[in-house]
Amino acid sequence: MRTLTSRIASVLVLAVLLLSGCGGDESGTPLRSGALTAEYAGTAFTPVNGFATTYMGKGVVVLGDGPVHCGSESANDPPSGRNASFSITTLTPGTYGTVFVQLFENVSSFHGVGASKGNVTITSVSAESVAGMISFDYTADDGKHYAINGNFDVVHCAP
Repeated sequence: MRTLTSRIASVLVLAVLLLSGCGGDESGTPLRSGALTAEYAGTAFTPVNGFATTYMGKGVVVLGDGPVHCGSESANDPPSGRNASFSITTLTPGTYGTVFVQLFENVSSFHGVGASKGNVTITSVSAESVAGMISFDYTADDGKHYAINGNFDVVHCAP
């Protein structure tokens, strides 16, 4: 017959094993499809990962070459790589102008730039995916260029 101590130890070991499988996907969530080009401070990058979700009551889309995935929007630390994010009033099909787009770089240190110069069209939304187009082009006062342009189809994460 097992003692209470051995039962508690078994439950704790099982809990640790189950929880160790949880956490972020460090490889990112690949785009379902799309063709995006982007630039951070004059350095070109190609977004290959992305997702969409509702966060703090707004529709949020994150695209980048870093390991972005469902849950990145509320993580304590920003994902590595070069990434872009934007929020709109809701994730519903439509055209949205003067969208605030933020590009950020987390390569050896974290830096970010944003401006309300984005144009976004959401073409379709389902329980599984969000598809659309983004156009953002910004040159900062220091002459550095930031941009993200193209089509995306990303996983739609539960809020």
